Amino acid sequence: MRSKLFVNPDGTAKMQEIRIEARGKGGAIGIKAVSRLANMVNSLKACKTPQEVYDRYIQITGYCKCCLDCEFIDEKSADDLMCLSAYLAGNEQARAEAQQRAVRARKGRA
Repeated sequence: MRSKLFVNPDGTAKMQEIRIEARGKGGAIGIKAVSRLANMVNSLKACKTPQEVYDRYIQITGYCKCCLDCEFIDEKSADDLMCLSAYLAGNEQARAEAQQRAVRARKGRA
């Protein structure tokens, strides 16, 4: 896993790029499976509720295990991907919870 942090001129973090080199077998089918796995990880940010984040994370773990069992991805790549997925899911869980609190607060005022 490679990580690169981009900073603003004032030294604050602008964004972070994380790359995982997926190694494995399977030819075109393996590439399609790993691409789908990457899309699933990317879709965490589209989840609207904490439950959706949790459900998507569970789907990612199952799909990653399947890709590992079929040798579409090697063990190190799977471990790196799951570390990244857990980190992102935690961030998205916090975001979704904050959004739900904000909606509840607005409804309480209305």
